[in-house]
Amino acid sequence: MTYINVPAASPPVPPTKTPNLFDRARTAAALLAVPIAMTLASGCAQTAGLVNLADAKQIAASCPEGHQLAGRAAIDVSTHMRAIAADAGRLDPVRRLVRRVVICGGSLRVDAFSGSSAATANVYDGDLHLPGATENARLRREPAETDEVMAQIRKNLPDAAAKLPLTGSDVLAQLGMDAEYTEGLDPDGSRYVLDSVIVTDGVQSAGVSLIDPTLTVERAIALAKQVHVPKLPGASVQFTSIGKTADPAPPTAYVDAVKAFFTRACANTGAARCSVVTDAAGR
Repeated sequence: MTYINVPAASPPVPPTKTPNLFDRARTAAALLAVPIAMTLASGCAQTAGLVNLADAKQIAASCPEGHQLAGRAAIDVSTHMRAIAADAGRLDPVRRLVRRVVICGGSLRVDAFSGSSAATANVYDGDLHLPGATENARLRREPAETDEVMAQIRKNLPDAAAKLPLTGSDVLAQLGMDAEYTEGLDPDGSRYVLDSVIVTDGVQSAGVSLIDPTLTVERAIALAKQVHVPKLPGASVQFTSIGKTADPAPPTAYVDAVKAFFTRACANTGAARCSVVTDAAGR
């Protein structure tokens, strides 16, 4: 509780007019609202801190034992995605990946891509480790670290996208880039575990084409059986924003077919976990 000391030597100045009932009520309400607002703000801040720390501890408990994370995010900036790549919500899965790498410790690479594996531009690349003598001390540093990394990603994304051709989208090529990134960090596979997030509407046009709006689940699975994908043992791979194209929205049947294609293609990598979603609520 905060006490306000009013000096006794300062006599009150008489009001120039006698306040009416409405003035007195309004003043009383304003004075009452101050401590209430302070109490609510303090309570909310404490609650948010506790929730964040508890959530961070859950993430820490899920970190791969004896391994660091090789975190990689690939953001589609091809013709139909460039204008909306950084829209609200689309980078949320990238933020969750950043947070996980920050908490678990490891390396993070974020790329923009369009028509092929060659059409890839780096957005962020660095090692992430939280300092601190205890787990709580380290985890309390996480929000600021995550915010800083995301600020760099948002700042660098437009320039990276501008380096790439607009035409074509090769989503599957990003699985190969995942494999190259992990192998570069850890040739014998003993120190790192891949955690990959690919942000794309799924409209693959290079190589295997998924642009036919009448594509069916059966046809999509048949196509996925024919594609070559790298082996990603132990990896966690998420395709997110599938079907979230610029207006007009594609038919639900088409989105289901695209999801089926990438689900099967991801399974063919031997990844430990595959997720193909439109909106990722969490990981």
